[in-house]
Amino acid sequence: MTDPAEPTKPAEASEAPDAPRATVVAKKRHFRHVRAFFAPVGRVLHKIPHPPWRSKRGILLLFILFGGFGAAATMGGVTAVGFSETPGFCGMCHTMDPELKAYAMSPHRDVTCAECHVEPGAAGFIKAKVNGTKQLFDIVTGQFPTPIEPPDHAKLPPVKDTCMKCHSLDGLTANGGPVKLVLRPQYLPDETNTQQTVAVMLRPGGLGDSSGVLGVHWHVAQKVTYTTSDIRSSKIDLVEITEKDGSIKQYVSGKQVAVSNDVKSDVDRLKASETTRRMDCIDCHNRIGHGVPSPDQTIDEAMAAGKISASLPFVKRDSLALLNGNYPTLQAADTAIEGLQTTYTSKYPLVAKAQAGKVTAAIDELKTEYRLIATPAMKVQAKTYPDNLGHQSSLGCFRCHDGGHYLVVKGQVTNKTIPSACSTCHTFPQVSSSASRFPLENKPVASASSASLAAVIASIPLGAKPADHKDQLYVFSHKNSVKSVEPTGTSCAACHTRSYCENCHNSGAIKVKHDKMLYNHADAAAAAGGTQSCNYCHQPISCAQCHKGPVLNTIAPATAAKPVALLSAPPDAIKQRLTP
Repeated sequence: MTDPAEPTKPAEASEAPDAPRATVVAKKRHFRHVRAFFAPVGRVLHKIPHPPWRSKRGILLLFILFGGFGAAATMGGVTAVGFSETPGFCGMCHTMDPELKAYAMSPHRDVTCAECHVEPGAAGFIKAKVNGTKQLFDIVTGQFPTPIEPPDHAKLPPVKDTCMKCHSLDGLTANGGPVKLVLRPQYLPDETNTQQTVAVMLRPGGLGDSSGVLGVHWHVAQKVTYTTSDIRSSKIDLVEITEKDGSIKQYVSGKQVAVSNDVKSDVDRLKASETTRRMDCIDCHNRIGHGVPSPDQTIDEAMAAGKISASLPFVKRDSLALLNGNYPTLQAADTAIEGLQTTYTSKYPLVAKAQAGKVTAAIDELKTEYRLIATPAMKVQAKTYPDNLGHQSSLGCFRCHDGGHYLVVKGQVTNKTIPSACSTCHTFPQVSSSASRFPLENKPVASASSASLAAVIASIPLGAKPADHKDQLYVFSHKNSVKSVEPTGTSCAACHTRSYCENCHNSGAIKVKHDKMLYNHADAAAAAGGTQSCNYCHQPISCAQCHKGPVLNTIAPATAAKPVALLSAPPDAIKQRLTP
């Protein structure tokens, strides 16, 4: 009998199965699950007549199908990415309501968000999407700030990739740049809502001065840098101008000077502790894509368009107070605005009865305007985001042109400042009784409104200044050579009309005695009828250099008493400001 062969120990093999084989089995099971998932699709495709998949025609069909699906996916992805760069996508979040409303009113409402906020190229795209994801997380978790902070301009794409894609620097600066006439309607906050037109001509280089006045876009044509501690650049402490010969002019804020004959340490401190950047387009046009008109401008334009009747007593004053209100909700704002009806019923019952429709229309318009310029849910008002273009509703130009930035020469502060006169950037404002804001070409030449508008333009002095006009005190001393406000028959008539002279002579400004102004200007302003007379030449920033509280009230009637009371106590204000 032959002995059986040695066993091969199958028990051991079963106890230690081959690992690769187990992996293969697991993969097969996974594949069966995937195949089962797509089985319904396979059954549908199987019912569609088609050539065998392994034939040439089948392979061609598969190629067409995969190519079609790939093209559709690519087009869908491109469309999705494109949509993510539009206001429709960015405005889906309620936090963007204020920006979206302002964008719809801006001159750039046809420009997509990404064209200004996203740097070109893949790196800029990825950076924007990462930032957008972070913002989305903040919204989902409720950690977003109210109001939303404006972006740091240093983190925005350079202007060569945004502004200069459409605008030419040469076109803005060649021969001083284009001449621009600005006409704005204005209604005074008095009982009759006195209507006026304010006209100014923006000055390109050389306009109205034989020596060649610098144009308003000189700031970007020249190398100008500024130093600030504020992300919004609302307070500028140091300005440096690089001349064509390479020399540098320094202007330092007087508030930052410790020792006037040795400011090097102050300049070094500012440069080390604050941010220095070169001035470009968005330093002045900072709200060009999301500009919100001031309540004053909003009401003036609504009244000029007839949406708010100027025949309602004090409607400008009362409307301005309502739009300037800080309301917690839209419902609270509506309730306050509806109070205008009660105001007219109690104070002007005949007006409330005879002009009930105009009162209702004014209330409806104010509700609409408030929704455009304010968003209570985000704690946003018109003044939340200051506009640096101009100086009517914020410091704007007066961040530098405030008369408080002094030239530094050899380490010492001089008494020469950055020019701050009206004529630095535009002609002296010409005020007339016409309330039109439209250019002549939009009006019939034969109409009365065109005739009055032509008179406004004719009153703007554009000629070269005579030699005696260059005296800084000529505005006060010209009375020695001119005896009347009627320029007809004099050499003044070559540039001025009577209305130009009346801008000051009817304002109360000439009644202010400017001698020894440092100590008695409060009494002089009070004698002239209030600080309204000061507003024609001075801005609030001028008073803020000494006074701690507000002094000038740019919307108050000339007879207002409150501003005079504020102005009558300068020693206390100065004492508070100088107290460490």
